[in-house]
Amino acid sequence: MAKHLFIIGAQRSGTTYLYKMLDAHPEVYMAKPVVPEPKYFINPENNSTDYNAYFKKYFTDAGDVVWLGEKSTSYMECDEAAIAISRLIPSAAIIVMLRDPVERTISHYSFTRDNGLEPYDIERAIHEESLRKDNWRTSAKTSVNPYAYTERSKYAPYLEQWKNLFGKDRLIILVTEHFVGNQSAIAALYRRLGINPRFVPPGLTEKANVGSPERVGCKLSEKFRSSLQEMFQPWNQILKKNYGLDISCWGK
Repeated sequence: MAKHLFIIGAQRSGTTYLYKMLDAHPEVYMAKPVVPEPKYFINPENNSTDYNAYFKKYFTDAGDVVWLGEKSTSYMECDEAAIAISRLIPSAAIIVMLRDPVERTISHYSFTRDNGLEPYDIERAIHEESLRKDNWRTSAKTSVNPYAYTERSKYAPYLEQWKNLFGKDRLIILVTEHFVGNQSAIAALYRRLGINPRFVPPGLTEKANVGSPERVGCKLSEKFRSSLQEMFQPWNQILKKNYGLDISCWGK
């Protein structure tokens, strides 16, 4: 019987690229489509269903593979989804891709703006983030808060729930800057999953789900960038301490 893996986030951190590197492997079958994401366990109605209902919805064409996978980056911050998955598939592997939090914040802002949900410039949008914390559903039909620019870049608290439910050994944390375009890092992931590490996926050096050309226009002043780096520093230190991540490339 195939095992299950879930790519749960972080948003705007290269998870579509990760999806493609896994879906290309002959021993992995990823749930389709990738856009829009399945978000199966976000829906409370699905959280009381049995495993067969989930399998039939996404994996009947999988064939003989080692892993069945789903990418839904909204899961990372959804406690209900984490609990539902742990109940239905407690042996699942949980994969997280983490990007320099400042760069992720900028990319998140650009994505929200490009989808017509953000009227403000980037610095004002971030300054007013807390004011939109509780009322975003009135202006956006999204599964999670589209304005949580900096909150979603404070990764450590989100990981705790998943670590507590699945155990640290089932939590695979990748660093975007070390992973994307790196055949050795991809082979190491394949090896950890127990699948052929010598397989070279197509599209290894191709970018996925790239932001709009206007992304380069979202520049922060040096003072504001420094303030964000200072904000994220305590959370980054937790990642280093609790998970041993090499994030020395962040902020460079």
